[in-house]
Amino acid sequence: MTPIEAFQDTAGRARGFVRLHDGLINTRQRAIRVDWKRSFCRLMHWPQGSALSRVDSRDAVIVLRDGASLKPDDFSKDAMEDLLRAAITYGVSALDRYIHERVVKGFMTAYRASSLTKQQKEFQMPVTLAIDIARNVHAARRENNNHRPANEIRKAVQTTLHKRPFQSWRELEYAFSLIGYKNIARSIRDACAVDVAATDAMKEDLTKIVARRNHIVHEGDLSRHQRGGGITTQKITRKWVVDSLDFLESFVANLERT
Repeated sequence: MTPIEAFQDTAGRARGFVRLHDGLINTRQRAIRVDWKRSFCRLMHWPQGSALSRVDSRDAVIVLRDGASLKPDDFSKDAMEDLLRAAITYGVSALDRYIHERVVKGFMTAYRASSLTKQQKEFQMPVTLAIDIARNVHAARRENNNHRPANEIRKAVQTTLHKRPFQSWRELEYAFSLIGYKNIARSIRDACAVDVAATDAMKEDLTKIVARRNHIVHEGDLSRHQRGGGITTQKITRKWVVDSLDFLESFVANLERT
């Protein structure tokens, strides 16, 4: 799996949440007609007295039978907005995984360079992982197994790095410094022929998206508490979510060029 394949897989699932949002919002405002209910129950071999609810959406007609845990309100516009929130969390996760894959795959090659960055020189991993590396390499040699120490180091690096997020611009700068990039913004400008204003705009957009993702994940996207106020969620729009996913795809494409 390449870094871009990892990104595309998770980014594709983020788009799936948007499709579910678009296709499942209930547009029905009237009760079920008695004759339709009678015909449907007969078709399904359900008792004629069954209490049914019907959801009409852009892509589907959903019939909820008596005792169903789902209710028509679960398909309301407000309820479906949680799918948009899920899309944002998956979109940022796609970026996070992409960066992790870039670092893990480029780590050993980057450390063979004659000049290392400050972050490369100061990178540390737990002693227990270092001991595991030595033990595994020694065991492989004892069994005459052509086991490359670099593979063990790469696995240890992966274990260490997957404990920290790579989502914000600051975290992104640190991640790419581990594989030899001294200034990722400049590298993007050079590779994509854009100016400082463009990379500043990328940083600003990424910061806003990650901040909203964090508010969703850590605070349920609830509005800040106000004295005497009820519980409300922050407004989220489909356009902003799709624009954000488009930005993340474009941003990763720029990183791919570096």
